[in-house]
Amino acid sequence: MHVNCAFAEWRGQCFSRFNRRVLLVVLTLLASMPGHRSFAAAPAALQSGAQDARCDRACLLAIVSDYLDALEKHDPTGLPVASDVRVTENGRISKLGEGIWKTASSFSYRQSFVDPVSGQAGFYGVVKEEGDTGDIFALRIKVRNRKIVEVETLVARPGSHPIFNPDGILTPKAVFNDVVPESERSSRQQLIAAANSYFDGIERHKPEIIPFHPDCNRTENGIQTTNNPPRFPSNCRESIAGVSYISRVRDRRFPVVDETHGLVWAIVLFDIPGNLASLPPTSDKQIQAKLREPRSLLLFELFKVESGRIAEIEAFMSNVPLGASSGWQ
Repeated sequence: MHVNCAFAEWRGQCFSRFNRRVLLVVLTLLASMPGHRSFAAAPAALQSGAQDARCDRACLLAIVSDYLDALEKHDPTGLPVASDVRVTENGRISKLGEGIWKTASSFSYRQSFVDPVSGQAGFYGVVKEEGDTGDIFALRIKVRNRKIVEVETLVARPGSHPIFNPDGILTPKAVFNDVVPESERSSRQQLIAAANSYFDGIERHKPEIIPFHPDCNRTENGIQTTNNPPRFPSNCRESIAGVSYISRVRDRRFPVVDETHGLVWAIVLFDIPGNLASLPPTSDKQIQAKLREPRSLLLFELFKVESGRIAEIEAFMSNVPLGASSGWQ
């Protein structure tokens, strides 16, 4: 007999769904016997255990909110954290209570998005740290059994990239909160494919393979880098033609996918060896020179997809040494 096993933990033991049902029957029979009334509540608790462990949209949003509140207080002790939680900050292994936990004071803007299927949530905003006016902050959290098991943070500070303007991330973009009409929605696989084609187009230097919406715009670290003359006059497709200085897009992940809102939260690394001839798509000579310096680029990138086409891109990034890891390979 074929049994589709979904595993759950109960009193330190791991039972398949099939074994759990058998156990329920046994416990129910025991409960009906004299002297065994202490088992009476066990079946109900066992049945609800799997449901209680799930973290739906509201649960994920609440955990992100609690995490940010705790970060402002420099105190993670009240968070629902798994004993083996894994944490990175800017690609380096860290711990809750270390790094940004010691310096964050407040968030002037918050934008969250969640994926109950993967049990993950994304966030970006502007964090004020001690002694500065605001830095760019992006976050990925993974939840299992209502406990935080993974935390991945990107903090972009002045000097971490030549494109940097936290003041450009202080106003919510309605497009990321707009529900996509059912007739225009893409499947989970189609959303990931659209975002992945963007990275394929960059790596292969073929902007024509990317399904851009005619009204597409891209913002990077708070600066609109498309359709924004005189510094960034190119549209989304034209701008990709000017980034052949990026030789590789690696370690691609798509942890948050939201079909209702048409969102994909991607995390990747760009390798920039500094030996390619093309000029970045900007008229700013200083930015052109700095963008071609040898390095890798850690990016958290949010895509809005409508009718299978990329309509909006919001990217957050910080330079790291050439060939560096994201910490999650």
